[in-house]
Amino acid sequence: MTWGLMQAPSPIGRVETEEGYGMADNRTVKDPVAEMATRALKKTNVIKVTGWDQAKQRFIFVAPHDCRIDDVQVVSDTGVSASDVNYYSFQVQDLSAGMALLSSPKTTRVTGGTAITADTPYSLAPNQNQVVSDGAVLELQMTETGAAVDLTGAEIIVVVEYT
Repeated sequence: MTWGLMQAPSPIGRVETEEGYGMADNRTVKDPVAEMATRALKKTNVIKVTGWDQAKQRFIFVAPHDCRIDDVQVVSDTGVSASDVNYYSFQVQDLSAGMALLSSPKTTRVTGGTAITADTPYSLAPNQNQVVSDGAVLELQMTETGAAVDLTGAEIIVVVEYT
C-alpha cells in the first residue's frame, strides 16, 4: 500500500514532533515509554459516599499494599458555590499513621479555595505523606462553616488514584 504524502499510522498511536511524542490523548511527552509505564501502574479506587450537611468523616480507602496516593477527588451531582461565610473544608487523613495528606485543608472559600462544580472532579491534591503502608486506612474529613449547601441528598463519589 502506498501512503503518498500521508504519514503511516504509528503502531502505538504516537507521532514524533520536535517537542516530543504526541500521545493518543493529545498530550506531548518527551519520554513516551515512561509515560505509558506510569499510566499502566496507576490504579483508581471509586467509592460512593453518602452526602452530608455538617462535619462528617467517611472511610474512603484501605491500601492494598504500600503505595503512593496520587490524588483524591470528590465528584458531586450538586455544586457548592465559593463563599467566605458558608463553606466546606476537606482533609484526607491516614488514620493508621495519624498523618494528614494535605498540608492545609482544601476549601470552598472564595479566599484561597474553589467552588465545587456539579459533575466535575474536585481535586484535593494531596501534597504530603502520600506514601502509605499496606493496610493503611484513609478517611475524608469534611467540616462545614456557616450554612454551606446541604449535600445530604447529593450523589457523591470519591476517587482515589494511587501507584
